[in-house]
This record gives sequence, C-alpha cells and structure tokens, in this order.
Amino acid sequence: MTAQQAMIRVYDRVMKSSKQRRYYGGSDFYNFGYWATGATSQREASEALVDTLLARLPTREGRILDVACGMGASTRRLLLTYPPEAVTAINLSASQAAKARQNAPGATVLEMDAAKLSFPDASFDAVICVEAAFHFDTRQRFLAEACRVLKPGGALVLSDILFRRLPASLSDRLGVPKGNLVADIPAYRAQFAAAGFGEVEVEDATDHCLGGFRRNLVAWPAAERARGAMNLSTSIGTTAACRLIAGYFGTVTKAYLLVSARKP
Repeated sequence: MTAQQAMIRVYDRVMKSSKQRRYYGGSDFYNFGYWATGATSQREASEALVDTLLARLPTREGRILDVACGMGASTRRLLLTYPPEAVTAINLSASQAAKARQNAPGATVLEMDAAKLSFPDASFDAVICVEAAFHFDTRQRFLAEACRVLKPGGALVLSDILFRRLPASLSDRLGVPKGNLVADIPAYRAQFAAAGFGEVEVEDATDHCLGGFRRNLVAWPAAERARGAMNLSTSIGTTAACRLIAGYFGTVTKAYLLVSARKP
C-alpha cells in the first residue's frame, strides 16, 4: 500500500466515524473552519471557510472546480452560488466521491488525482481547494495543473497548511509528502509564481482558522454535557482526547493560510 492509499484509508474511516460526524453536526465537513465571522459551531465555521474563500474570487460566474472535495460538503456549499451544471468536484477516494454525489446533486463528481487533472486546458473559470493541497503529490504539480485548467484571468482560491519539518515517520502519518514542506511564506508564495500564477495573495489566518478550531474542540465536550448530550464519564474521556488533538495540531502546524491567485 502506498502512503497516499494509506492516507485515503485513514480519511475514509475517520470522516465517517460517529464522533467526527457529531462534532461537525452531521454536515460532512472535515476542516478547521474560519472563526473570525462569529461562528458558534464547527459546522458554521466550516461553512464560513468556504464562503471566505469564495469571497476572494474576482467573479462568481462560469465553471468552478472543487479539488479534494471530501464528502461533498464544500461542493454542496458551492451550489448556493453556482448552478449544478457549473460545478465539478474531484476526490481520490471512491467512497468520499460517492457521498459527494449525494450531497451535491446535479454537480459532476469524479475520482481524480489533483496532481494529474484530466481536464483540457482552460476548462474552468475558478478552482477552489479547501485544506488539502499539503497532501498532494506534490503541491507544486497541483498548482501547475490548476493553472493549466484555468482560463486566462481565472482564479485559484485555497486554504492550506504549512507544517513544521518533522521526522519522516510523522510526516508520513500526516500524509504530507516531503516535497510539500517549505521554509516560510515567501517560499510558499514562490511556488505559485513558478506554476505561472500572478496576483498571489497569502493571508496568515492561523488564529482565525486553526486557533478557533483548537479552542472550540477543547470546549466542545463541556458544551455537550451542559446541554445534556454527553454524560460525565464520556465528557471526561472526550475532553482528554480533544485536548490531545488540539495540542497535536498546534505542535505540528507552522501556519494556516488563505490564498488567492490569478492566471494571467
């Protein structure tokens, strides 16, 4: 089994777990979300993340490609802005793609590698990728492919994570290829220029995204208990697990970024 296949298997399992679905309010989202707009739940923050990225597009017309769509929650959100026939989504996981088709009826959902897009040149007016490019083999290949399939003047928007340099075993566990580890934001920005993009804007939104997620995750078990949805013993165990997860991502993450770029 390749590292990529192992990563997909982990995501397939975790995204469908009962605890994960409960935390995300049964929304089928699986991201850190955007908390600066006043979200009060992980579902609201995850919706706000998609909306925040869409707001960075110069126009919301034409065709859009949702890359690494997961179980289709982001694709479903796109249908509030785009007609179904204008939306295409891709994911490597057959299981997640099947769920995405249910979540986004009318949209085109395909199994496809983000670093090897099988679309013709200049197929889309926009590309969106929510919290996934650090997994691709490699991010640089994805950026080149995204630029290729965009029409001139088209835009790419994404949220992305810069991870600290870690032992190979931990990088493998995170599903982050070694080639996706960059030194800093200037080096990250240079990857977009190398792929052919201009007008690259990179916002460090670590506190608005990762920070908000960590705070909400740690507080969630107590909130569930307060509303009678979790008993004391379950709350204690869940709190310990949530603190562990929050601490883990705080340790391995260097920065959480919101990015936009244009194809000349």
